[in-house]
Amino acid sequence: MVRVKPPSADKGFPRGALWILAVGGLIAAVALVARMLVVNYNADITVWGGTWWDFRDASYFSVRAVLDGVVPYDVEAYFARYPVAQEFPLLPPTYMVLHAPFQLLAYDPASYAMLVVNFAGMVLLSAWSLRLGRYRITPLAVVLVSGLLIASNGGRTVLYTGQSSLVFVAGMYLALTASGVAQGSVGVFISLIKPGFGIPLTILIAAAGRYRRAAIGAVTAAAASAILMVPIVIWAGGIGPLLEIFKDNAAFSAASRYVSLETTNFRVDAAATIAMIFDVVPSEVTAGLIGLAVVVGAASVLFIRRSALAQGNAFDAAIVVVCLGTLLGIYHVFYDLVILLLPTILVTRIDFAGGASRRALRLVLLISLLVASFNPFRVASISMRLPVSARVSDLLAMGITGVSLVVALCVALLIVWQLPNRGTNHIASTKAD
Repeated sequence: MVRVKPPSADKGFPRGALWILAVGGLIAAVALVARMLVVNYNADITVWGGTWWDFRDASYFSVRAVLDGVVPYDVEAYFARYPVAQEFPLLPPTYMVLHAPFQLLAYDPASYAMLVVNFAGMVLLSAWSLRLGRYRITPLAVVLVSGLLIASNGGRTVLYTGQSSLVFVAGMYLALTASGVAQGSVGVFISLIKPGFGIPLTILIAAAGRYRRAAIGAVTAAAASAILMVPIVIWAGGIGPLLEIFKDNAAFSAASRYVSLETTNFRVDAAATIAMIFDVVPSEVTAGLIGLAVVVGAASVLFIRRSALAQGNAFDAAIVVVCLGTLLGIYHVFYDLVILLLPTILVTRIDFAGGASRRALRLVLLISLLVASFNPFRVASISMRLPVSARVSDLLAMGITGVSLVVALCVALLIVWQLPNRGTNHIASTKAD
């Protein structure tokens, strides 16, 4: 494998200056996150807002409920027993298993532990993404990329909410880049712990030619969830009552200010982008069809061009398509923008997509990814100072981000469509599995 210097080590630029920029950027990013956390930490955890609410509501107390023999999907019982402000959504029981170790600690120290885990995870994910992007891993490169990830809209929101998005992103990257079927299947399984990641990934990765890892990962995830669901069925009083609980939970979630297309300014998927730009509120069915159209459209292009994707570094473009198709398909919010880390690193390479992509297309794709990741109007301290209405502020924050993702996906699909059937040194296996 040819080793290439990281993009931050361009010849002629003093390395000491790069270190100053990298460390300074990292300190600034951490300071920004720290200020955000301090300002919000003392907020009442029983109301909307505050810090680490996703960790509190979806990760910590859902496990506590299971340990207490309470069905966490039962919205009424969950709110009555625990100091939460959101329902536990219809996530598989494997989600609770993932967060079970935090029950060894009380809530406050557990939330601090989650913050440390996410900080460390960003450093590790940055180093791994550089490796997957065929860059040489150096301390300077890792510090630089980690600082950028922490400062990005996705990174800051992950730290702010206590989300576990980094785990599911790592699962996606493993599924997309592992050379073996077994490792790839593990990646699919991990991503399916959160279906919003796993379902589109499974469809898109199968369309790109990775059939066996998609099937094995999906079957394993379904089997594990079915087994773990048995005690919950018993506590609910049977399958019928549990289905009623699921129905009520889904209705409650659909009306949430974080989910409803009428009230949310947190979503970045295609349906939410269309709703924001055109000031319309599509029905749940219409929103679902929009997401389905994104995934099926991307899958169709990947399937038609799957032979070209098995050549050289061409699968780099497929990785970008899968990540963007996942973001724009099923419901996603700002913390899920951490998905863009590996795609952005891959696009910086001159040999992106086997060197077949035109320079102008690659530049547009890179700019779109960067705008989505670092849209400054998403920073509250900036948007609150703008002399504009709330709708215009949301358009700048959410609309620009969503449109950038749509443009990036369209360009990535065009690059895949134009791929030639030649090349060597594929990032993963060149054989369809």
